[in-house]
Amino acid sequence: MTTKRKITITISWLLAGICMAIIFSLSHQPSTESAELSISVMNFVGIIFTEFIEAIGHDNFRSLAHALEYCGLALLLFNAFYHTFQKPRALLSLAFSVLYSFTDEIHQIFIEGRAFQFIDLAVDAAGSLAGIAAGYIIYVAIKHITKHRRGEKN
Repeated sequence: MTTKRKITITISWLLAGICMAIIFSLSHQPSTESAELSISVMNFVGIIFTEFIEAIGHDNFRSLAHALEYCGLALLLFNAFYHTFQKPRALLSLAFSVLYSFTDEIHQIFIEGRAFQFIDLAVDAAGSLAGIAAGYIIYVAIKHITKHRRGEKN
């Protein structure tokens, strides 16, 4: 294994780990702090996307945030597994992402005002699927561009 590949694998897993740490820290907030943070973010986003924020409301905004954080995690996991195994591992990426969501929901049982929410698990899984789909689309596009540059035929 080349040094460049080792570095790429290490950075890929480090980024996925950082994303998981951020998700953990957000889930570790008591419900009052979590609500305050989401309202602050919603107000900030509302500066640019006022009509969108007014249309979806606070609860849907939180669900969208859940989906986006797990979309990002799944995309980072897809990338890390790809570089580790040198080929896409979509199902492994999905399983790992959904398993992390499940453990995150269990973690929230022990946080003041928080609870295990099946709807959050479902939203996280949907976000994970979107992230993996994005990862696969990027993979196919890069493969196609690389072949085109080399002058190879399909």
